[in-house]
Amino acid sequence: MGDGPLHIAIVGKGNLGTHLFNGLSKQHRPYFVNRDLQLRTTTDLVIVCVGDDQVSKVCAALPEHLLVAHTAGALPIQNGMRSGIFYPLYSFTKGAPLNWSEVPFLIEARTKEDESVLRTIASCLTQHIFHIPSEKREKLHAAAVMVNNFTNHLYTLAYEHALQNELPVEILYAIMRQGPEKAIELGPKKAQTGPAVRFDTPTLAKHMDSITNEDVQELYKLLSASIQKHHPKNEL
Repeated sequence: MGDGPLHIAIVGKGNLGTHLFNGLSKQHRPYFVNRDLQLRTTTDLVIVCVGDDQVSKVCAALPEHLLVAHTAGALPIQNGMRSGIFYPLYSFTKGAPLNWSEVPFLIEARTKEDESVLRTIASCLTQHIFHIPSEKREKLHAAAVMVNNFTNHLYTLAYEHALQNELPVEILYAIMRQGPEKAIELGPKKAQTGPAVRFDTPTLAKHMDSITNEDVQELYKLLSASIQKHHPKNEL
């Protein structure tokens, strides 16, 4: 590969594929590939952005002489001699603003030469680039689900609870923005507040009474117990 723009095939036009196409277009020549996997003869790299259940099938169907990197955080590197990982640890949504410079990339490849190619391409988007082998990346992916997907689901439950009680959800915006920044700045354990960490039993009971959904009640109870386990009374 030369020093000029690379021809990068992107399989998948979903949230991530679309953002990668837009981001890489500034310095390279990405193009989308349909599921028929018809590649241009000038292709230097294929980035596979499909659902996890399709990754192995798509990667196996691509030419062995090409560097093929998938973007699935929970899947290992594939078996091909030029297989790689090009995983941005972030939550992507079409149309949502994105600052690539803030996004960390986790990369891996079968050879140092191919890993260097992936690092060079990632550096067009961000300087936060990490070599993380598959067995560790899968564990990191679980942590990412906790801090992003689980937290977002709690936002959904909080919105439902507020609306059921005819309360404006926008009152929650400030504390929603504050939480992540404070956790990063202080560390999540030090940033923890609320009735559970204070062992405020009367308030916990009132909250349980105000929640009508049994599943949410159980979740509230489990999370409160977990907070108290991590903040025993003798630490207060």
